[in-house]
Amino acid sequence: MYTHAMELPHSPTANQQAPPGSVRKRVRIIKKVRLAGGLWKFISLDRIGKRYVWDKRPGYYFLEWWEGRRRRRERAGLTPSEAVESRQRKQHELIGKLIAGGKNSPSQPREDTATLIADAVDTFIEHVKAHSPDKPLTVRRYGQVLEHFDRLVGKKKKYVEAITRADIDDYKIRRSEESSGPTGRTVAPRTVNFEVSALRTFFYYLINERAVPMENPCARFKPLKDERERARRRPPTYTQNELDKLFAAATAFEKAVYGTLLLTGLREQELCYLTWKDVDLKRELRVTGEGKEGFSPKDYEERMIPIPPDLVRLLKKLPRKSAFVFPTARGGRQTHLLRRLKRLAKRTGVAHATLHKFRHTYATHLLENGCDIVTVQHLMGHSDLDTTRQYLNPDDTLKRKAANTLSLKG
Repeated sequence: MYTHAMELPHSPTANQQAPPGSVRKRVRIIKKVRLAGGLWKFISLDRIGKRYVWDKRPGYYFLEWWEGRRRRRERAGLTPSEAVESRQRKQHELIGKLIAGGKNSPSQPREDTATLIADAVDTFIEHVKAHSPDKPLTVRRYGQVLEHFDRLVGKKKKYVEAITRADIDDYKIRRSEESSGPTGRTVAPRTVNFEVSALRTFFYYLINERAVPMENPCARFKPLKDERERARRRPPTYTQNELDKLFAAATAFEKAVYGTLLLTGLREQELCYLTWKDVDLKRELRVTGEGKEGFSPKDYEERMIPIPPDLVRLLKKLPRKSAFVFPTARGGRQTHLLRRLKRLAKRTGVAHATLHKFRHTYATHLLENGCDIVTVQHLMGHSDLDTTRQYLNPDDTLKRKAANTLSLKG
């Protein structure tokens, strides 16, 4: 249990003497506990603000104060309530006041209200696992965020109740200064903002589901500005020249994989878990978690996506040796499609190739070809229209093309 705690301000420790002539009126509560081997020892109690964290080990509470150079101790009872009452009486006694008529009735201590950060994290992760058993990536992402939080904040604050908005602000600053990987780049503002939003969910869970008595330190947090994101304006897409290079050098299987991503806007996991039961070559394919252990659509929203004729031709050429549309050589689920794309991109000289870039290109092409934004939202599986709206910013070529349609003749 707890063997150390913060000393009260201006209170000398056991190995110090009070300054000459000083008069100490402050009284603190300590505890005498039996350690291994039968040895008795006085210990300090942790504090959160003005509230004590009560040590659960058997023992006796004592009061401790200083009179000049002399340290005084006095038995204060067996329970936190008795200790608090004794402390208040002693403080009144030392400053020459009397408790009259019960006007200064002692406040009752709240026992076991301090929650260790490590315990809170474990409880929250188990909660996420139980409620999202088919979202292992979500569980892992929350775990990563809370590891960063414990590393940067948990070293100086042991209890979640002690976390303040200032701690969250310090977290944002320190994370922004850290390296994000072997490239040496610092963690992007959008990543820090995501992590703080994940922490906000963590604290709301503790407050609403575990009745932890605290204010959410992440409520109404101010996001960091991302100049790189603002300069980029919209998600990156492939040019037609880049797509021509990739598909010209791709194998039949790779054409089907990357063609599906480009012509349906599927997310990587949606494609990896796609089965032949989900595909109707005459009409559409379904994004569903039905019968798929370890997977469900994002936000649990299933959707139907029409299959263009070019994609129908690609899929018809695929052998059906597995339940998965794009299986591994052994018939299992794909897990290394990005690695394969990177090799292909390196051979063809296409820079910054990613799987998600096909999805961005899909949405952009739909909007540029006149598809309304609400339809695109449903095809993409976006829960928020603002997410779809980011694809609306046209490039200079499209702006010029639109301007050239204008005429004085109407």
